[in-house]
Amino acid sequence: MSFQIDFRMMLNCEDTEQQEIVTGELIDHVEEQLSAGVPVERVMQSLAEVILEMHEMVNPEGETVH
Repeated sequence: MSFQIDFRMMLNCEDTEQQEIVTGELIDHVEEQLSAGVPVERVMQSLAEVILEMHEMVNPEGETVH
């Protein structure tokens, strides 16, 4: 099955040491996946799906995009 994901977001971001740590951990994980040979397209799709799922967890009454 094939599908498209189209979403837009605006975030109020924080510039804190704690945020830098979390971001660094996510970047490390993505780098590990790419180094292991996971295609970039698969990583990008996974990141998009995770963001959408997180939005649904935080806003369960919101509309599903896909």
